[in-house]
Amino acid sequence: MLKIALTQLNPVAEKDISLRNIEYYSGVAASNSADLIVFPEYYMFYSPYKDNVIKNSEPLNGNYIKKLKEISIVNKIGIITGINEVYDNNYYDTAVFIHEGELNNYYRKSHLYDAFGYKESDIYTYGNGPFKISRIGGINFGMLICYDIRFPEVFRNYSLNDVDMIVLISAWFSGPVKGEQWLSLVSVRALENTVYLATSNMVNGGFTGITTFTDPIGTIRNRAAEDEDMIYATVDPERIAAVRKKMPVLRQRRPELYKL
Repeated sequence: MLKIALTQLNPVAEKDISLRNIEYYSGVAASNSADLIVFPEYYMFYSPYKDNVIKNSEPLNGNYIKKLKEISIVNKIGIITGINEVYDNNYYDTAVFIHEGELNNYYRKSHLYDAFGYKESDIYTYGNGPFKISRIGGINFGMLICYDIRFPEVFRNYSLNDVDMIVLISAWFSGPVKGEQWLSLVSVRALENTVYLATSNMVNGGFTGITTFTDPIGTIRNRAAEDEDMIYATVDPERIAAVRKKMPVLRQRRPELYKL
């Protein structure tokens, strides 16, 4: 089994503050025997201004990732967080997985938030994954980011490639019925794929919060309240097997009938 800590935090504007907070919460999570801690989308720094993103983004071999590696080693904990990445003169909304002092995996947001009057593609470049599966504590997992949750295909892609859990980092903007939409989506994405779904969401400053941990049967097992928080949950492979025995939807698919 894997113990996971999920943070729900206010947006930060400076990388130094971000790193101090990651160091602090990683230490708390490790002291509570967590194997993995997750931070929100944009947690390196949040800015709606492209000039600021261009000025402060870093490559995957930059100083920010170096500091995350050090925090991971000192606290003996895996870290997933959102960074503002620059690569080949493009800027990406990226999730990184740091474990045992190494950058084990990264994921560039595939579906940018061009909706509800916002246009994320004015700042960031569309990523193409990679949809590489990571492993920690005997658990296989994939990473996604925020608006990706509205696209069931990427979740099904992971579930058909034997993940036990999907980790989705987010900065879910608040607005009419946005909270209700979020709760519906986290439940159904876990249920239809019979996987655990772990989220870490930004809160305050225009964001909803509602960090959640959802069971493979679609039940939200734990969630954060209305302010900054950190919740814990356990990923149990036996629970996944039990749910899939009752509800073998992945085996019962008939892909020869579907045109996608």
